[in-house]
Amino acid sequence: MKHSTVISKTLFTLVAALLVMISGASLFAATEPNNQQPLDELITTLESETGRQELIAQLKTLRQARAESHNEANGLVEWLKIDDQSSALTRKIATQLDDLGVSDTRLLQYLLALGSVLVWLVCILLNNLLARFLERRLQTLRRRFHLSAGRFNLCIKIQWGFVIVLSLVLLLYSLGEILEFADNGILFGVPFTSVMTQCFTLFFIVLLFASLWEFSNATLEYSMARSHYGHNTRIQTLLPVIRNILLVVLMTLSSLIVLSELGVDIMPLLAGAGVLGIAVGFGAQTLVKDFLTGITVILEDLLQIGDVVQVGQRSGRVERITLRKIQLRDLEGIVHTVPFGEVSIVDNYTKEYSYYLFDVGVAYKEDTDQVIEHLKNIDEGMRESEQYQDLILEPLEILGVDQFADSAVVIKARIKTRAHDRWTIGREFKRRIKYTFDEHGIEIPFPHQTVYFGDSTLNLHSSEQSPDRQS
Repeated sequence: MKHSTVISKTLFTLVAALLVMISGASLFAATEPNNQQPLDELITTLESETGRQELIAQLKTLRQARAESHNEANGLVEWLKIDDQSSALTRKIATQLDDLGVSDTRLLQYLLALGSVLVWLVCILLNNLLARFLERRLQTLRRRFHLSAGRFNLCIKIQWGFVIVLSLVLLLYSLGEILEFADNGILFGVPFTSVMTQCFTLFFIVLLFASLWEFSNATLEYSMARSHYGHNTRIQTLLPVIRNILLVVLMTLSSLIVLSELGVDIMPLLAGAGVLGIAVGFGAQTLVKDFLTGITVILEDLLQIGDVVQVGQRSGRVERITLRKIQLRDLEGIVHTVPFGEVSIVDNYTKEYSYYLFDVGVAYKEDTDQVIEHLKNIDEGMRESEQYQDLILEPLEILGVDQFADSAVVIKARIKTRAHDRWTIGREFKRRIKYTFDEHGIEIPFPHQTVYFGDSTLNLHSSEQSPDRQS
């Protein structure tokens, strides 16, 4: 009995193995009918005692593994009660959707729409992170090439805005397709491909002109930082004018190209702009005069940023120059804006160098030669001083006795200084004149009157001479 049981088990195992091999061989033969090698290998394995034993052992291992995995899966499902919970949750959700009148298809659409909005928000967040990363990289670039703090920020803003607009367009069209209010990629009568094409075209046009603007300014800043002319006031005067002209040209060209891409015929605009320019030229003669005078003043280098000038009956330090006006700030901090059209004479007090002119008045009794020697000693002392020696360009020039005033003899002198230091040297020189003249007893006259009370031999208080007193 026992022997027959073993035989039957062995036969069952062999039949099962044979069926598996035949099914595998038939499948292989179905895919590659001309290949007979797997079938020959199966026959060889069955004919060999060792091959049959190995095949039986492999089949037993496979059966045991499948049984264990099935038991573990059933145990996990029973422990978590997944079937019951999922069935209850599914029934509850279905009941709520039926009460709301929402079908399964509509629910799927809402979920996809919500997912699209979440993806859009993630894109916005990633775009912000990208903008911050680019800003940090640009800071290193600015420090390396000596660029201004806000250089290339315009390009970053354009990139940020383009991603926002592009993602918003994608979101609208995706919601239209999901919620079925867009027909084959057409939303509000506008095809999706047309919108995307115009978005990319406008982005590249604006980015191109912004890059030209930023790279032009960066080139100017880098050149000024590397050149010894970087601190030249004439260069600093011309740079804002060059930048303004470049900005107007780039903005005009970019606006025309953008309008052309949007389908606007720019030829009538150009013709209208020409007619308008002629009309403005006749109607705004003052503006044209300001512009032409400004170009002349700037090109002839009559004044520069930082010069102390007097123009149009206003004086002060030049803070800003455009093609139409000059901006001055006086000692009180008042800002004067003078149009170039009102500039007929320019008095520049600080062109290359300056002179401070002295009018030193002394009493008629003083020796003028001695006074001149004292003035020379004061000049020598200032030129030997560490504080003022670099500010004085040449020794004091004595022009001599200039005039005989009512109460003083006026000696005129001048001292050559650096362009913006004439007032500093003049104030210090006058302070030292006062101390030196006081020390040597030299009188500095000032206007005064001497009052005499009459002849001292006459008794004005005598009662005999005062009839009013007698009465």
